[in-house]
Formats: sequence, structure tokens, C-alpha cells
Amino acid sequence: MPFDTNIYMNDEKLRVLLERSGGFQADVHEFASGLIPADGTRHLVALQAGLLSLEHAAGAFVLISQGFYPSAIALMRPQYESLVRGIWLLHTASDTWVEKLSEPLTVESAKRANEGLMLAEMLKELEKSSTAPAPIVEQLKQYRDVTWKAMNSYAHGGLHPLSRTLAGYPAQLTYDVVRNSNAIVALATQLIAILTGDPRNMEQVRRFHVEYSDCLPILR
Repeated sequence: MPFDTNIYMNDEKLRVLLERSGGFQADVHEFASGLIPADGTRHLVALQAGLLSLEHAAGAFVLISQGFYPSAIALMRPQYESLVRGIWLLHTASDTWVEKLSEPLTVESAKRANEGLMLAEMLKELEKSSTAPAPIVEQLKQYRDVTWKAMNSYAHGGLHPLSRTLAGYPAQLTYDVVRNSNAIVALATQLIAILTGDPRNMEQVRRFHVEYSDCLPILR
């Protein structure tokens, strides 16, 4: 990220992308549903964040397949944020924050959790981390820089969705949205595989990257 999506677009290419992305989503969810995190609360709560990211992606895909574009795009913000939080939990979150985010939900625990780091702060901590994969962190930062204002606009009912309600959603925009969401799915799947502590699970992730390369953005 940023992504090279400047290609000639038509409705048939979009139809093929949606069909292939449906297969990608189905295979990823079947794979992820059978994975168990390595021992420890940190691995468990980070995996929950990764699964939440995948769930948002699945919801967005269903909505966009039904033509509910604003609602689908609005879900891309929590899809992205959940992934960042999962990576942050694994690599840089303090034990105190891991504990806070793994507590049963009560009024008090929710209040404590809501005092946590914002997205920009988590990314800064990941940048400084000696264990977080630098290329992934850089991709996450670039994704935020390119998409953040638009995602916020859709999440808060701003100019982007209001304008598109009148102007419509061209095939190229929908194509880019789906591929960008798929990119976050790929990263979340990688995170979940890592959290199992079994490197053999990364073999399937790499197979997904090859098999569904046509669904993923081209990095430049």
C-alpha cells in the first residue's frame, strides 16, 4: 500500500472480482476458524482482534455484494483498526493493557478500556518496536495515510457518502474498495496464523497469497 489500481475497469471485471473475493473470504474463514492461539492471554486477545477484523471484512463484503456501498465502506475503518490493535497487542502493548482488554465486559472495565491508545499512538509504538515487522507496519501507515479521511467520512456520514448517494458508485471505486479490504484480510490472516505459534500455518497463508493474487492490490 498504496496500491496500483489504475487499470481499465468494467462491470464484468468487477463481477469476477466479487466472485473470486467470495471464494477468498470463504477459504480464509474456514482456515481461521480451526486455529488455536498459543498459550497466554496476549496471544488470545490479539487473535480475537484479528478475528474481529475478518468479521468486519465479511460484513463489508456481504453489504457491497448487495449494493449497500456506504455501509460497506464504513466497515473498512473498524476492519483496519481491529487489525492494527491485534498487531499492537502482540508486539507492543503492556501487560496492563493486555489484561484490561481481556477482562469480562462491565461498566468499569469498559471505562478503563476506553482510556486506551488511539490508532495513531498504536502505530507510533509499533514503529519503535524491535519485534513488530517493519514492512507490515509501513504498509499499515501508508494505508491510513491514503484512506483514513475517506473512511472517517463514511463512518460519520460526511461528504463522501452524501455526495456518492447522488453521483453513484462507479465500478472502479467499488473494485478498489474490495481489493483494499482484501489486503487487510490477508494481513489479518497472517497475524492469526502467527499467533498459533506454529510456523506451518504460514504455509497456507502463502498459498492464499498465490491463489488469490488477482483479488489483492498490487504494491508499488
